[in-house]
Amino acid sequence: MLNYSRLPPAIERILDAAHWAPSGDNAQPWTFAVHDDGNFDVCVRVESGNVYEYRLGEPTLISAGTLLENIAVAAPSHGRRAGWQYQGLADGTHHIRVALQDDPSAGENPLLGEIARRSVDRRPYQLRSLGAQDKQVLSQTLDPEFSLEWHETLADRRRIAALTGLATDIRLRIPETFDIHNKIVDWKRAYSPDAIPSRALGVDAMTLKMMRWTLAKRARTEIANRLGSPFFAGLQMDFLPGIFSAAYFAVRLSQRLPGQEGVCQMLRAGQAVQRFWLMATKLGLVMQPCLATLAFSHYGLTDEPFTVSAAERRKAADLARRTGEALVDLQSTVFLGRIGFPQKAKLESRSLRVPLVQLVRDENPAA
Repeated sequence: MLNYSRLPPAIERILDAAHWAPSGDNAQPWTFAVHDDGNFDVCVRVESGNVYEYRLGEPTLISAGTLLENIAVAAPSHGRRAGWQYQGLADGTHHIRVALQDDPSAGENPLLGEIARRSVDRRPYQLRSLGAQDKQVLSQTLDPEFSLEWHETLADRRRIAALTGLATDIRLRIPETFDIHNKIVDWKRAYSPDAIPSRALGVDAMTLKMMRWTLAKRARTEIANRLGSPFFAGLQMDFLPGIFSAAYFAVRLSQRLPGQEGVCQMLRAGQAVQRFWLMATKLGLVMQPCLATLAFSHYGLTDEPFTVSAAERRKAADLARRTGEALVDLQSTVFLGRIGFPQKAKLESRSLRVPLVQLVRDENPAA
């Protein structure tokens, strides 16, 4: 196994592109084990006990798929073609073998330059609709096993924005997310390599101060919850941005597969989502995932005991019912997001990534 200092230049550049993949809360739950200049493993851990990891870690698998797509996009620039094979799950970690084959006919993928530019934009967007050509180009990024569902009218956007707001109300109230939220917010840096900068959350300065005060102690959070803080946070983070968007969209499966085939399907879904996102970036569009809505809808639909709060479980059941009415099929939906044209071209705050050297496994990790 090669450590970082011994990586061939092409592998280093391909892995550098790979590690810009999006992940929930910027967790970057992966490492790389490089065997030689044509083979390496992607090791993806699923965080146990994380309430956002519904369906046995489906969001992390989709994130891993976006990483695999970055590899596929970057490899042709180095005369390679990338393929992968799922190796299985061991001790909470998924193992994926990536093989790079020489391809003399390969040329630079037109989406390569969008990998580092792509980011989550939680701000309100322009009130400007997507053109038919934009939607057609975006739709063509998906393979036949996936379909795209658009929700563009004002009534549709208001409906789904209300659902994302309800999901935020749930996640800010349940005790199971308190430690998660404490860990993921970076209060000091505008550009954070390992968390979400507070200034990228999409709320005003006064709300940020209140959030920081409440997250210091669970007792403070309970007080803020009784005063209606989650409602006002959802208004700023979900409802108003949802109105100020071109559309919401959902990516759906034609058929959900079981077992390891289902794991591979989620990795392919992540690849499709990343192609969509990179193309959106190339078209001058920005996006925000809305996976918390799918997570709590799933819990409400299956009646899983995701929280000790009976009141929030009842809200999740209501969320599942309403989300099922808004989307064609909740069970087959693997990604929900909003999309639009930014009001400002440059993000003043965003998540970055940890240095690649921290993600490449050493030759002798036990030494």
